[in-house]
Parts: sequence; C-alpha cells; structure tokens
Amino acid sequence: MGSMASGAVWSGAAVAITWASLAHAQVRVASWNLAELRGEPDAIEFVIDAVGLDDRGGFAAPVAIMLLQEVDFVTYDAVSAMLGPEWSSATYTNSNEDPYGGAQACFYHAATVTEVPSGHADLYTGAGRRADRWQFTLNGYDDPVVDLYVYSAHLKAGNSSSSEAERETGAIRITDDIAELPVGSRYIVVGDMNFYGNDELGYLAFLAGGLDDPLGSGDWGGGSNAIKHSQSPRTIQAGGLASGGLDDRFDFQLSSPLLDGTGGLSIIDGTYRAVGNDGNHYNVAINDGNNTYWPGDPAASNALADALHNASDHLPVVVDYRVPPILDASFDVCDLGTVIEGWQLDCSIDIANAASPVVPEGAASLQWTMSGTGVLEGNSDSGSLDAGETQMLAVSVDTTISGVVDDQLLLEASDDLTQHAPAAMSLTGHVLRHANPSFVSDADNDFYVYFIDVEPDSGDVGLGVQFWNYLWDSDQSRMDIDNITAPDPPVTFLGGSWNNVGPFPVSMPFSIDTTGLSPGAIVRSVTISVSDEDLPGEASSSLHLTFNITVLDPEPDCVGDVTGDGVTDVSDLLAFLEGFGGSDPALDLVPDGIIDINDMLVLLGDFGCGV
Repeated sequence: MGSMASGAVWSGAAVAITWASLAHAQVRVASWNLAELRGEPDAIEFVIDAVGLDDRGGFAAPVAIMLLQEVDFVTYDAVSAMLGPEWSSATYTNSNEDPYGGAQACFYHAATVTEVPSGHADLYTGAGRRADRWQFTLNGYDDPVVDLYVYSAHLKAGNSSSSEAERETGAIRITDDIAELPVGSRYIVVGDMNFYGNDELGYLAFLAGGLDDPLGSGDWGGGSNAIKHSQSPRTIQAGGLASGGLDDRFDFQLSSPLLDGTGGLSIIDGTYRAVGNDGNHYNVAINDGNNTYWPGDPAASNALADALHNASDHLPVVVDYRVPPILDASFDVCDLGTVIEGWQLDCSIDIANAASPVVPEGAASLQWTMSGTGVLEGNSDSGSLDAGETQMLAVSVDTTISGVVDDQLLLEASDDLTQHAPAAMSLTGHVLRHANPSFVSDADNDFYVYFIDVEPDSGDVGLGVQFWNYLWDSDQSRMDIDNITAPDPPVTFLGGSWNNVGPFPVSMPFSIDTTGLSPGAIVRSVTISVSDEDLPGEASSSLHLTFNITVLDPEPDCVGDVTGDGVTDVSDLLAFLEGFGGSDPALDLVPDGIIDINDMLVLLGDFGCGV
C-alpha cells in the first residue's frame, strides 16, 4: 500500500482530482457505525480517507456511497462538516432516534451517483430504531437507467432471545419493503445488524427475503473466521466506545442476487472486507502488535490500525461493485449512396466497451452479438470486450440485391444493463441493376440482323436502328452509348451521342449509298459499345448489328404491259383487243395515233415479259 505511506495522496487536491473523474468508475460502497462520533475526530477523518484509498481488494477507488450508523442530529452536522463540500448528503431523517442509538445517514459523491429523493423511505425496525432506504442512479448510465437501492440499518443490540426476536422483526420489515421494489431492482442492505451467528433468525430472514451474503452463509465465529469480524477493534472501554476485542461480525453488506456474477451492476470478487482487519487479530485490539492489512507495508497498516482503534468500536465494511458495460459502435467508413449491383463496398464497424472504471475489472465485459438485415444480412458475429477495449470488424454489403437500401446492422448485448444496447447502425442508399441493351422492346436481344433491299443507283437510302434499355425502371441503371464502330461502305453511320438512356428507345441513323452497286448481297457489321451510367460498379457490354443488304436487278421494261401490272400476259392481250381500232394512247404501242396491227405485233413480241 505505497499510497498510504505518501502524504501527498492525503491532500484535498489529490483526492479531488480523483473524484472529478468518477462518471464511469466502479461503485465503492462503505458502511460504518460511527458510534455517534465518540471517537477521536482526527482518527475518524483518517479512516474516511483510508476507505477511499484502500487497495486491499486489488485497487483503490474513491467511495461512491458511504452509509453511516449511529448518526444523531449533532453527529450529522459534524460529519457533514468533516467530509467537506466534495460530498453530497442524501436525504436524512431522524424520528426521535437519538436515544436509541441514532439514525442512519448517507453521503455520496455526486460525480458518480445521484440520489432520487422520492426513493427514500424510513422503515421502523423495532427498539426505537429505523432503517433508511435510498435510491441512487449511476451517472452516465441513462440508457437504460441504472438504479441501486441501498438500505442502512442498526438492529437491536443484545444477546437475549427478545433482542434476537426484535432483530428478526426488523429484518422482515426490510425484506417486506424489498419485495415492493420494481421487478429487477438491485439493492444492498448494510449496517450494524448485531447478529451473533449464522443461525440467528434475523440473518436467516434476510437470506429468505432475497439477500445474499457475499462471504457466504457459513459460520463466522471463532479465530478461524477472524478475517470476517468487524467489532470491536478495541480492548479498552473509554469515551463511550465498546471494548471486547475483534471477535464479532456485527457489520454487514448483504446484496440482491442480481448483484452476483460478472455482469453489471455486480460485486467484484474479493473486494468485500472489513477495513484494517488482517485476520490476525482475533479477540484482541486491531493495533495489538503489528498489523499486516497491507502486506509489505507495516507502517501504513499500523497507522490505519491505530486510527481504527481510536475512531470507533466498529470497522468499516467496504465492497466494490463493477459498473455495466457501455456499448459504443459506429460505422468507420460506410457510405453506400447509389451504386451498381456487384460493387465491392469496403465497410467496417468499430465496437467498444466505453466504460471507464478505475481498473478494467471495475466494469462488466461487453458481451455482444451482431446481425444484419437486407444487404447487411450476411454479417453475423459475436465477441467480448473488456472496459476500454475496441474491436474493428469488416462489414460485408450484399450489393447483388437491387433496390432502395434502408437496412441495419444490429448490435445486441446479453447484459440487460448494457448502455446503448441494442445499437442499430443504419445503411442507406440505392443499388441499381446493370443497364440491359436490347434491339427489341419486348425481349433481351443483343444481336440483330437488319434486312433491306435497295435498288442500284437509287441514291442514299436512310434508315434508323432502334434499341432499348430493356425493362428499365427506377432500380436499373440508365445506359450510355460509348462507341459505334464505323461500318464499311456502302453503309455509313451518320453520327450522334446518347447518354442516360432510360425508358425511351434510341434511334441510331445509318445511310446506304446505292451509287454503282451491283445486284447481289452485301453484309456489313457494326458493334455498339454501351455502359451503365457513371456510378460505382458500372460495367460495359456490346450490341452486335448486322446489315444484310440485297441489291436488286433493274426492273425489266415490259412495253406490252398495257394494264400496268408489270407483266405482259393474256390480260394485256384482251385489253388490247377490246380497244383495237380505237385511239386509247395506252394501247398505242407504235405511237401513230391508231390502234392497229402494228401495235398488236409489238405486244405479241413482248408477250411473257416480267413473268
């Protein structure tokens, strides 16, 4: 206990610095029968400081809640003045209890806990005495709120059967009140109970009423149990302080079962102790010979033992409680926005147990599980983080699922007092399908053959080739036309550019130059390169267009085709005979104004043309 030997740590400034950082510190609860301040004031102050600096349980931690017995009106004012402004006073009531051993008092550090005044109650426990109940909330823990109910009692003294019965009545009164607390409440019952053994009815009533004894319910009598004793550290009866040597366990801190285990709020194993009791002073004064409370530091141990001897006829009982974990989680980099399906999004989540106790074991570990919805459904993990630890996890985003994204990564915790749990990390954005080019509106067709007949020397034949962004809707990327290969003559692409093609088709202009073409077939191919709109994940694809051009033979000139149907046949002969001898210009095949044998000879000579 090197700190005890250093005068600096006892200064008000040093202690205040410690108190200023208690918001997430573990909760140290101390209880002490002050014997109405009949001890030496300097010794009392020394012990109060020592209770906060005591590292016998493995670490030092400022006291969050101090519960005092035998505090009458005068004592209360004196204790308040002795503690100073860094301590806050919880609700104090005194219903004519001074003649019966004084009332209960509670002081606390407002940096760590806050009293809920409406949670205070007086409970009559017999023999003119009352127990007090206080309700505290743990600062920095409001999601959910962490409540702790503390009871302080001073039960009837005496070793008679009537005194034992009165203690049982008082214990039952307290456990009846506990039964009225909200379901799931955490509570502590402390005080000078005056129990002489583990078979006392009052002690058994506490156990039956839902309280656990952190030291176990076994026997605490005799020298083999000396480490459990709290009364009396003196063998000299003077100044109203009782003697008898350290051979009784009168002072207790009993707790609800919910304070067991490793969650928060819960007792830190090995921290329950009677301050200054080294286990080697059975039935003698605590400062008889050397005290070894802090092994390796006899000077500090002996100084504490002397102060305890002179301060009261009871030892303080101290227990440290770990606080719940605090879940702190955030996406490190995860901005989806609008992307094309298949885009690889690298995301991570930082998970931390943000509790900041004095020592890591002063906060419960964060037991977390992770699950996701929608595009985050593939994320399933779990782990454990001690106070102050952080873990970064890669997060997978399934961008094969198109549509509007409004999904969550859910972090849950097994401890029902874990702060900010469950935590939901939201991911929003929009995943689009790839654009889908097609030459037809009602099917997915990337290949198309355009058949066309042209006549030679008929000039430039224009044509428009249409294609669509097939099945486009708001969940599909628009389409950009990136490149069109130049076809070989006689086909020419007339130019143009198209971007953001959505619900309407594109018509691409081509022209065929028929000048000098010979009858026959001409095949020309065009590749059209398209891509998604300019978004992360865009991809390219191609359309393949083939022009199959037939250059026709020149139409034959059938001079005998007087009916105009493109052929010279029987219908023409019949029409000619009907008009024979007349003057119909259409039948005047030898233009001389007369429909005669000469015209018939021309028709017969052309008979069968065009057939």
